[in-house]
Amino acid sequence: MLKKKLTKLIIAVVSIAMLLSICGCSSKNETAYQALPGLDTSKQITIKIAIPYKTNKALNTVSNAFMNQYPNVSIQLQYVEDYDSNAVELFKDGSVDVILQKDVKYTEYTSTDKKSQKKVANGTTTDDFFYNFAADTEINFSNTTADISDNYRHTMQNEAGEELVYQYCYPIGGETRGVFVNKTLLAQYGLSVPSNYAEFLACCNKIKENGLIPIQGSPDSAAYGLGIAPAANYIVHNEAALQKMAAAEVGVSEEFKETMSQLYELAKNRYFDYKTVEDMGTFQASNELGQAEGFLGLMTDTTTFKVKAPENQIGYVAFLPYLSSMETVIQTLIEEYSLKTEFTFICSPLNDAKSNSPVYITPYYGVCINKNSENLVWLREFVNFLFTKENNTVYAQEASIIPNIPEALQYVAKAYGVNVDKDITLCGQIRFSDSYNGFTPVSKGLTSAFKCSALKYMVALNKDADGNIQYQTDDAGRRFLYLENGETMIYEEYIGEEDPLNPGYAFCTLQYYLDALDAQFEKYRS
Repeated sequence: MLKKKLTKLIIAVVSIAMLLSICGCSSKNETAYQALPGLDTSKQITIKIAIPYKTNKALNTVSNAFMNQYPNVSIQLQYVEDYDSNAVELFKDGSVDVILQKDVKYTEYTSTDKKSQKKVANGTTTDDFFYNFAADTEINFSNTTADISDNYRHTMQNEAGEELVYQYCYPIGGETRGVFVNKTLLAQYGLSVPSNYAEFLACCNKIKENGLIPIQGSPDSAAYGLGIAPAANYIVHNEAALQKMAAAEVGVSEEFKETMSQLYELAKNRYFDYKTVEDMGTFQASNELGQAEGFLGLMTDTTTFKVKAPENQIGYVAFLPYLSSMETVIQTLIEEYSLKTEFTFICSPLNDAKSNSPVYITPYYGVCINKNSENLVWLREFVNFLFTKENNTVYAQEASIIPNIPEALQYVAKAYGVNVDKDITLCGQIRFSDSYNGFTPVSKGLTSAFKCSALKYMVALNKDADGNIQYQTDDAGRRFLYLENGETMIYEEYIGEEDPLNPGYAFCTLQYYLDALDAQFEKYRS
């Protein structure tokens, strides 16, 4: 697990930071901690922070440390349901001072007109509520790394046409996309944690032979968890391919053929079959908690709404592709329901034998502070405190993430045994502008290829009584059939083999998904 892999390294950094603090000196890269000017410690202050989970051990630890340093401050952590939508609304109406977000860009807010039901601008923007860290020269961010921080840094033009830099959200750390592995389940079938694609296929095959679907999760997060790291790593370390992607050239989708073909193969073999899992009821929700519960076999009774532990006490899912930070949620559930599951997190095992699984680093939650808070100077001081090397490293340890410190990439290299220059890709390396993030088209392409086995994405062969396919013809004379939904036309060259599990239906070919990905890139061509 990432947490265990990084713990020794984190302890070392914390120990050094504490020693330096005791000595009254600082390292070359770390400035001695200094409080911001203007703090009035004689006044009692309350800071309200909205959190997306019922427990946030990492934030609780740092908050307690802050309150120990400033006894006049009380920090209240408030759990918010449907966090992504509700937290921002609470933030805008002043109910909370701090929220955690996965990037915030400048937006003109809208309201729904009661008569027309159309959305109209309500005269407010992101800049009216979110504090701009890029304009603050006093908060000390010198012990963070641009490799993580700059992913949430953007530019916009003011009314005079001048370019302004803004950052409403400062990432607390980074995380990787990969796969959670149920080690206890694998061991029951004599299997070990896979380190490459051949071993991964062998594990999936064995698990499926025993009546289980080995890979579970939502199609989106599963496709990202398995495919984005190898796809991004290939493109970033291939200069010609990266230039094609930057220009969104025709045919650039072929550069992603290997990764997409692997996901396509996994789905066709029913190693991933999200529709069957949904129908079985073992995959109940696509949010983080729901997927963690599915991984561990925790089921919610639809009548009593009580959560029941699996009979085998370990769960029935071998692989769950997701973000590494989910580790804290999984571990909390194991402890809460006294499960016997042993698990680990690995980077995507789509690599060849004797090569490293590539690491793809994306920013973790960022901290946002309310510019309208009456305690703004204390909110700034909390951020100043959070981004000291010591406190940020402690937070990372508690949250199972990569600390946002200058040595972040070295942490990752040691934790996963990879080479910084060859095996690590930063999400910012495929973001070419604020309007063109390469993650968007690639992730859509990977997701569609990974959905290929669901019936609604298969071609209805429209056979007559003798078994002959009855094609339709468009105005140009090209033959086609429809997907099962009866709306999407699939031309003959994209119709693959008939599915033995669904007679009368065929898979779309891999080329169909590659060409669909090329259409996604078309949006970014100049």
